[in-house]
Amino acid sequence: MKIKFNLTKILIGLTFLSFFTAGSSSVLAANNDKNKPTLTPCYMEGLADRLLCGSIRQPLSDNPAEGDIAIHFAIIPAIKASYPDEAVLGFAGGPGQGAIDIAAIFNRNLRFARETRDIILVDQRGTGYSHQLQCDSDDLQTQFAFNDVISDLQAQSAAETQKCKDKLNVDFSHFTTSMAAKDFDAVREALGYKGFHLYGVSYGTRIAQEYMRQFPNAVITSTLDGVAPMQQSLVAIGTAIDESLEALFSRCAADTSCIEHYPNLKTTFIALLNELEKQPVTTQIKHPRTHQDITFTITKAKFFAAMRMALYSHTTRAIIPLAITKAAEGDYSSLAGLMASADLTQTLALGMHNAVVCGEDWPQLNPQVRQQYSQTYVGNLMIEGLDTICPILQVKAVDKGFYQPLQTATPTLLLSGARDPATPPSWAELAMVGMTNATHLVAPTATHGIGSQTCAPKIIAQFIAQKSMQNIDTNCIKDKNEKPFFININGVATTKAIITNRHEQE
Repeated sequence: MKIKFNLTKILIGLTFLSFFTAGSSSVLAANNDKNKPTLTPCYMEGLADRLLCGSIRQPLSDNPAEGDIAIHFAIIPAIKASYPDEAVLGFAGGPGQGAIDIAAIFNRNLRFARETRDIILVDQRGTGYSHQLQCDSDDLQTQFAFNDVISDLQAQSAAETQKCKDKLNVDFSHFTTSMAAKDFDAVREALGYKGFHLYGVSYGTRIAQEYMRQFPNAVITSTLDGVAPMQQSLVAIGTAIDESLEALFSRCAADTSCIEHYPNLKTTFIALLNELEKQPVTTQIKHPRTHQDITFTITKAKFFAAMRMALYSHTTRAIIPLAITKAAEGDYSSLAGLMASADLTQTLALGMHNAVVCGEDWPQLNPQVRQQYSQTYVGNLMIEGLDTICPILQVKAVDKGFYQPLQTATPTLLLSGARDPATPPSWAELAMVGMTNATHLVAPTATHGIGSQTCAPKIIAQFIAQKSMQNIDTNCIKDKNEKPFFININGVATTKAIITNRHEQE
């Protein structure tokens, strides 16, 4: 689960022609019904195949006087529609990420399941094309120059939150997970599917569990990848970050080449954080994308945020020792590359993100939770951030039953990466306490969202096909997938390499 941050400020907020031959897709046949939504051929970035896109109207709230909004969806048609009454429903992460724009990722993770079933992607209300709640954000150059001293950060976050609220002019209480679940089932009914196989990643596992709770008869199987338990406070992510970072330091210490080039990496990291806390550094660097000279202000919050986001991907994890060491030597080019790679300002709808965390996570912050999770650096920042923005947004707290663990006998597959900096394996164990037909698989070297890193796509397809995990060989999930650490590479090359990497998520 990625918490939205504006780089310099941690804000609280993780073509085949046969498709179109007669009868090749269940949704094409269903579309002959005049009551079905109109389906239009469409294309998405990174995916050569032609999709089908459409929308339905959904009430904004329980009050008809408040009107309705358009909920947009896309269909990746099955290669061979062997099960026309079933489809795989993908839930995006964030919260705040639209599912349609990352169709290529879902297509890759569900490529084997797609052989026989359509994949349905719905932009959750407040994201993507579904009444997106997006706030204004600074450009990369402004973000790099900003000096995010914590005392100033809170005041600026409050001002930006108020500005965003005024711009969007909505009741954010209508954009929580519980409200959104009804939209997904309305899409199912509109398209004529009898049941869904769910696939959620990161925050997407939260909405998947809520959908299962509200519409149990519509769910055939559920796969939860990077699990966010209903009863877990989001600020617990601070502990997961620290543990993932510690795993990286341990791996470097056990790696002959890494320890040779980056001795005392953890000590160097801690010392650098302490120095930046006392005195931020301002320097001139080349813009990671335009290569023009720009001002770069490095603070503790900014540096730690970059390290944190780099933990999500094996590509960027491999660069962390180099980035730490170079920064300690006064060379911040690698850090700039990491920060540019982690710029999520255009991929997450911040308004929807904050609606979810303020309506669902902030109400959980009782004194005991605050005391427990404020012990971590990120946890403390998140608590302070929520305390700043949530009183402004005034999101109605979800019902207390929302926090109860899901009770279900639906076949459920839970997937975790042992080095996940957001949703560690312990979170999946917490989520499955009420699941009587669940299997939990842990990939020892994977990070966040193992469907993109391991053999999980094949396992998911087998699970969907037989609706159980019985006799499925899962040994491949233990295969190593880590990348060797970057050792000798110049700053420009590092920046270019990092910029090509984008976090997928979750």
